Amino acid sequence: MRKHLTLIFAGWLVQFTTMAFGRFVFTLILPDMMKTLGLSATMMGFLGTGIVAGYLVNSFMSGRISDAIGEEKTLKYSIVLVSVSLFCLGYFTSYPVLLAATLGLGAGAAGSYIPLISIVNQSVSQKGSAFGIVMGGAGAGIVLSGYIVPPLLTLSTNLGYRLSWFVLALINTIVFIVTFRFLKQKGKKTSRQKREKENTSASRLFIIRKRLFLMVLYYFIIGFSYIIYVTYFGAYAITEIGFSEKTAGTMWSLFGFNSLYSGLFWGWFSDRMDKIIVAMSATSILTGAVLVIIPWSTAWVFYVSTFLFGFVFVGLITVTASLISGEIAERDMGSVFGAATLIHGMGQVFGVPLSGYLHDVASTWRLPFIVSAVSLVVSIMILAALKCLSHSQAAR
Repeated sequence: MRKHLTLIFAGWLVQFTTMAFGRFVFTLILPDMMKTLGLSATMMGFLGTGIVAGYLVNSFMSGRISDAIGEEKTLKYSIVLVSVSLFCLGYFTSYPVLLAATLGLGAGAAGSYIPLISIVNQSVSQKGSAFGIVMGGAGAGIVLSGYIVPPLLTLSTNLGYRLSWFVLALINTIVFIVTFRFLKQKGKKTSRQKREKENTSASRLFIIRKRLFLMVLYYFIIGFSYIIYVTYFGAYAITEIGFSEKTAGTMWSLFGFNSLYSGLFWGWFSDRMDKIIVAMSATSILTGAVLVIIPWSTAWVFYVSTFLFGFVFVGLITVTASLISGEIAERDMGSVFGAATLIHGMGQVFGVPLSGYLHDVASTWRLPFIVSAVSLVVSIMILAALKCLSHSQAAR
């Protein structure tokens, strides 16, 4: 892996900006942007949904685009799209343009992630370690966001959110320039005909295999539940509880810090212990992270919440991938997990606008967080059913 350290570090930098800025910084800028532009929570919810929708669409399309122009070009064009979208979110005030920018931001994040993983997969033999390092870049980007965005927001009452988007766009552009020559495509591309065949078999597997169906259902609910926290934590902490932007940013940085190692930590345990038990443990911790900030509003409780949330967030993605990989043939992993990720993202699409609507109806962010916690409890029950099914099949 040493001879590919340059590629891995370049991938780390790409995830540092495109994933962190493209998917997770919105929660910090949302309150100031909503106040300045006079948008309702429902309208901001749809902007959040735009990011998720763009990510989902390009998660599906980036493979086909890579077939046509190659992973390297798809990756680089996507990084540029992230910079353009970040700039547009700060420059324009027209809601349709902002919605288009969020779609572009999500699409750029997906197009910067999936081809990158493919390039690393083709180049490095120790894939798990390489993926863990690359994905750690997103956590580092979240940490950075927690420290640089709040001061930018306080610089100007009306221009703070604009300046934040502009600075993030500049950082992403610098990363693009620095990594341009190191992001090289290697190996053979999967043919379009083969990928379409794999996608068809993936949908069939979900139907005929009950264990796999339960795993994907669990993944869907996880997506629905955690996106509520990720999108609206900042708005809840600042506008309802009364914490400053700086305090909320520091809280959010704990989430990012723990995301640096969460995937490797939980992935290591899933390789050595019962995967379902590991998933139940991680999901229970996530449930606790959401629950504690509903009745209690003291600062230390919110710090504990973001710490625990970050401790399991990336780990849940890793453990779910490990669960699915143990259920299917190795050759089917790409198509099956890709389809599962699409379903997982659909949960996010439902979660963001529904939560914004619930807030507008109830005039409190506590109701969406209650819905998130209840959904996580349901996901633990699904894992329990999966465990029972495993026991019954083993007894036959």
